[in-house]
Amino acid sequence: MKLRHLEIFYAVMTCGTLSRAAESLNISQPAASKALKNAEQKLGFQLFQRVRGKLLPTSEAITLFEKAQSIYHELDNLRVLADNLTRDPRARIALGCLPSLGLSLVPEIVTAFYQQNANLVMTLTTEHTETLVKKLDLREIDLALTLQPVQQGEIMTTLIAEVPLVYIDRDYRQGAVEIDKIDQQRWISPGPYSLSDAIAKRRDFLTTRLNVQTYYMATEFVKRGMGCSITDIFSARHNLPAETIHPIEPPMKIDLCLLRRADVSLSPITQKFVDFLCQQLRLQLRAINLELYPENKKSIAPQT
Repeated sequence: MKLRHLEIFYAVMTCGTLSRAAESLNISQPAASKALKNAEQKLGFQLFQRVRGKLLPTSEAITLFEKAQSIYHELDNLRVLADNLTRDPRARIALGCLPSLGLSLVPEIVTAFYQQNANLVMTLTTEHTETLVKKLDLREIDLALTLQPVQQGEIMTTLIAEVPLVYIDRDYRQGAVEIDKIDQQRWISPGPYSLSDAIAKRRDFLTTRLNVQTYYMATEFVKRGMGCSITDIFSARHNLPAETIHPIEPPMKIDLCLLRRADVSLSPITQKFVDFLCQQLRLQLRAINLELYPENKKSIAPQT
């Protein structure tokens, strides 16, 4: 179906009559009638039945109209976006991230970036990696932060940091922990995603006390004394007191990855944000590693 066929079809469906459709399109009624007949000939089936001077949509037309409505809805969104860009030329970034990062790392870095770039509009969304990849494919977001690399279609993965993993336990007070010595009967599994994959490379926990779907939920149960778990340092520091956060020996880390479309160039402001993000991560992780792994320290709490 060509665009001009879609246009006359949609106009007739929404206006109800050919004369009103012609008026809405600023064309004559004979021209509208000719365009509609041409559309039906190209499609190979009738869109309307002529009954007593009225046009009644066929079942095929009703099916097409459902799809046409979504197309016109997207066109309306496009018009609104174009109007907004005309009236409000501020730079824009759409960023997606994992829920755990959306509760800890991302708000901190975005807030700091805004202090230097006040004339900016950011759209932030939190989803699991699979959904973030779909949003990148659909160009709904410019960037995504995940804890696993993605090799799919036009998606490009850049490793921007190695994030320390930590042992979290309200009742543990003995310093750095070896993963093989964690009490399996108290283990809270942090979900089926990238963190569990990283843990499984070092130890397979056959028994769990709780299975949860997010790192944040795991930290909440640890906070309440329900057991122990492993999570990334950003989630741990955001949600737990320092005395419950312990280093792991030997150290465990997980990749923090930046995803973007390889076939779309970054705008100047988006590239500036990426550079700022990497710089802030380097500074934060340098301080975190010094905090986690000084000699004879049992947790990240200040020593008294």
